[in-house]
Amino acid sequence: MVKDFLYADKKIYDAVHGFIPFDEFEKELIDSLPFQRLHYVHQLGIAYLVYPGATHTRFEHSLGVMFLATLMFEKICKSVRPDVFQFVPRKGSSEYLYWRRVIRMAALCHDLGHLPFSHVAEKDLLGPQGHEYWTLKIIESVHLKPVWDKLQRVPSYLEDVVNRNIVEDIQKIAIGEAKWKALLGKEFSPWERIVSELITGDFFGADRIDYLIRDARSTGVVYGLFDYHQLIEMLRILPSVDRGTDELQLGIDENGLESCEALLLARHFMHRRIYQYSSVKAYNFHLRRYMLANFANQTLQNVDDFLSLSDTDVIAAINKAAKDPQLPGHLDARCVIFRQHRFRALALPDTMTAKDLQVFKAQEKIADKDIDWEFHQQQPPPDRLSFPVSRRHVVIQKARECSDLLLKVSYKRSNWVYISPKYDLNLINFLENWTS
Repeated sequence: MVKDFLYADKKIYDAVHGFIPFDEFEKELIDSLPFQRLHYVHQLGIAYLVYPGATHTRFEHSLGVMFLATLMFEKICKSVRPDVFQFVPRKGSSEYLYWRRVIRMAALCHDLGHLPFSHVAEKDLLGPQGHEYWTLKIIESVHLKPVWDKLQRVPSYLEDVVNRNIVEDIQKIAIGEAKWKALLGKEFSPWERIVSELITGDFFGADRIDYLIRDARSTGVVYGLFDYHQLIEMLRILPSVDRGTDELQLGIDENGLESCEALLLARHFMHRRIYQYSSVKAYNFHLRRYMLANFANQTLQNVDDFLSLSDTDVIAAINKAAKDPQLPGHLDARCVIFRQHRFRALALPDTMTAKDLQVFKAQEKIADKDIDWEFHQQQPPPDRLSFPVSRRHVVIQKARECSDLLLKVSYKRSNWVYISPKYDLNLINFLENWTS
């Protein structure tokens, strides 16, 4: 503990959270090649072509996630109900210091596996394994081995946690339970699930909180701002409503319900105004199609190949392709660089299918290069409102039973069609006159 205090003498200034402190071990990770690469991976793809301020990167976001996850961890270990007291490590204990270390390192690592421009082409280029697969490989790589060697060698409190593998724990907490199980077929313990949710959780995760706040401030779209300080202050470890008192969940005190409502509304409006905004979707479509034409055949066999790709490499290539009709992806490159003949992105009616678009395409005799679409797999939305809420007199209820507003905020992923400007009026007319 004394050693940790002596090493905690570094800090960096962040535009969202102010000074973010870090120690010698975290500095080793921040200064590493995989983490420094995040300077050159934009958080919002090429949304900066629509929102000029959206030039922030995964580097600053990862620092922000570490900062928030630490606040959240310290809070849930401090405000402990009597019925979960035996499950939570005491502040200052070896176990507490161990998991605090793990969650901070995991927060820094959670985005290491992103491709250039983040999510734009990851679904097509990385497949179902996603960026989490490469996050695991990077953590295991020679580039980060000195970080883990130093971490395992120095802190005396690690000697008291003899049954833990700190590198594996960092991996698990960084990618979350669902991906860990999908990639390795292994389960989380209840405590590991709680700690991981502080970063990757679909509702309370520090990842989600930071990107909403950071994206809102960078773009100037204030819908994403909400009282996250109140949310963190009211965060609790609570017995599960469904699974009995032996199972723990991350929940909220009833005084934090309004901040939960604000978070859900912020996410809803940010999707409509930024993440699912038609102009942003159109530019990301061209960038994705360009990356497919140029990088799909590149075999990412090892970590060195992966780390050699960043936004700057793609931008250099796309600039060259925009001026040379002989290069793959020339038309999409022109749409991005010269903003000429950009496709129009249109959200589709819920009941429209790909077959309906095939009929339109055939009727209008549209070539493959002039139209494309994306349909999401129809799956029931995750039950975000099942987290427990601590009411007065120690009663535990599900969030959906405590707030009408939470139930009314819709969760819907739109399907999209992308059409050349030569045919956009034809498509608009088709959509306006189409009935299911």
